[in-house]
Amino acid sequence: MAVRRALQSDVIKIFAYVAASLALGALLAPWLYQIGKGLSEVVEGRQSNGAINFVAKAAGRADFPTFFNRALMLSALVLLFPLMGWLRLGRGPGSFRDTPWSLRLPDSVVILNSGQPLKRNPQGWWQAGTGFVIAAGLLLLSGWLMLQAGCFMWKDAAASTKGALNRFPQAIDWGKAVKGALPGALIVAVIEELLFRGVLLGIFLRAMKPAPAIASLSFLFAFVHFLSPPPLARVPDPEAANAGFILLGQIFSRFADPLSMVSRFSILAMVGVVLAYARYRTASLWLPVGLHAGWVFGIGIFKAATWPVAGLPEVVRWLVGLSLLEGLLPLSVVVATGVLVHLMTRPVEPAADYRS
Repeated sequence: MAVRRALQSDVIKIFAYVAASLALGALLAPWLYQIGKGLSEVVEGRQSNGAINFVAKAAGRADFPTFFNRALMLSALVLLFPLMGWLRLGRGPGSFRDTPWSLRLPDSVVILNSGQPLKRNPQGWWQAGTGFVIAAGLLLLSGWLMLQAGCFMWKDAAASTKGALNRFPQAIDWGKAVKGALPGALIVAVIEELLFRGVLLGIFLRAMKPAPAIASLSFLFAFVHFLSPPPLARVPDPEAANAGFILLGQIFSRFADPLSMVSRFSILAMVGVVLAYARYRTASLWLPVGLHAGWVFGIGIFKAATWPVAGLPEVVRWLVGLSLLEGLLPLSVVVATGVLVHLMTRPVEPAADYRS
């Protein structure tokens, strides 16, 4: 019983880590904003180091929500180290020779081999490639259908299929779009899968049965990704000490918007479920990394080549949002991807022996 309580407390510690990261990020955001804008003013018009000049120009262009996001990332990174120590309180090092962490992490931070440790997967590359093709292919197919329905238009087209005029026509550079989307998709997929499905799901599986563990982590995954500032978010005084908390309040107000919850949060949660289920079915990260990279790549390519059509009826926005990550239609695509993941990861039954 004491061990079970200790394992369940690890899950509580993870949620506490998220809350602390939010609070620290909101506290640091005004300070980062002032430092960034100050650096931009000092460097402007002067010869300086290339890296410093790049950072100064980026800071000069950035708005407060961008600084808020960077503050959250910094806070999460800073608090990750005490979290790893906190999760090891009262427990000795475990054996980890059969997990990927054996080549990377020291004994003092390796999670005990309980729950479902990750295994080496001889079909890893095939699963990663298949997952990428399935995720990106189905998502882009749904995007093509939405283009035909007039919900989006090609950036180089004069109008949508339903006659909506393209007010900002521009050429589509497919090579540039692929080069811009593919590296970022791979990097994001590897980092987030190592964290969410590699480390955190392992902790959740030690404390819960698979179904509640997958559901709980998927909620956390959706919650963290839902914390981006709204498109029209504004803070009266970005240099005020409470500016980060004002923006944080605007972010949390999105949870009261039924359209945002259905069209975006539900998709993020389902994405988390499919990725966690893929990790659980294969006991490895290859398939979830491929799926994740495929989704991010598909969203990036579609965004680079299309514009959303403005002025559509409100009921349409429940079905199709402003990107491939919003709406009930993209949600159905994610569900269909999950069904394919279930089918492709079914255990192979041995052939029946008919010899008498």
